[in-house]
Amino acid sequence: MTCPFLKEAQVKYCLASAVRKLIPIASGGRAEEKCGSAAHATCPVYRTQAGELAGTGACPCLGESLMQYCGAAPVAKMVPYSESILSRCGNNRYRYCELYLAMANPGAVPTDQVDGIPIPADRRYSANHMWLDVDEDGLCHAGMDAFLSRALGPAERVSFVWQTGQHRATAVITVNGIDHDVVFPNPFLLTNCNLYLRTNPSPLTSDPYTGGWLFEGVATPETTEHLLQGAAARDWMEHEQHRINEFLQQLHDPNARFAADGGTFVHSLSRYLDRDQMLALFHEFFSPMRGKRDQS
Repeated sequence: MTCPFLKEAQVKYCLASAVRKLIPIASGGRAEEKCGSAAHATCPVYRTQAGELAGTGACPCLGESLMQYCGAAPVAKMVPYSESILSRCGNNRYRYCELYLAMANPGAVPTDQVDGIPIPADRRYSANHMWLDVDEDGLCHAGMDAFLSRALGPAERVSFVWQTGQHRATAVITVNGIDHDVVFPNPFLLTNCNLYLRTNPSPLTSDPYTGGWLFEGVATPETTEHLLQGAAARDWMEHEQHRINEFLQQLHDPNARFAADGGTFVHSLSRYLDRDQMLALFHEFFSPMRGKRDQS
């Protein structure tokens, strides 16, 4: 599936020019311009080419090529059609493109909710509240689920431990001056990270399942081990809601600040916890060792 903003254009350019300027060919307009007729003999660039003789047809220095470009970008950047496989525009990766999300305005990912926490049915979830989206061709994206995003609240900084390679992908999210390691628990071939978040971390909380993605890569069979989806993921999320409410009730909270919306914990929970309380919460619910602890 390709991006709806992906466009194609036949372009012309001068093979003899020191600077290759790509000019889209207007439909039916090939004969009216100098390069496509005998008038090319008057071109100063053509006349500097040794051994070239004027003819009655198009200039021998005229090249043509099929290009692709993004119709949503403010400035069209032409990409050779032969290199389109390298672009996210020609496959499902376009769904995580910042331009696509801004222009198409696809809205919220179709989701189920558990006590107000979105949990998209097309994702897989790890025990430490990371999500994974795997395409048919094995390309994958991963990020924080809405439960973890709600608990952390707005981030101050985002940095990535690795940007490529075979790893358990890790980002360091700084919230309220505390660094938290957010780790996808299973390894995959990491090919890219959402570096836009280093400039603007807000999508981590406003749009955790699309614009707030963290990692991009290629999945292996090991990547999806012990992940939950469908009804199992919903049951797990309900259980997590009960667990975190019990955890918070054990903290000293005389003003009942931590519970809201009929039992769903308050948004930006980390703002209401001191350092030790937040570290304890993160270790209990969001540690990359969480899955192994639950299995033991």
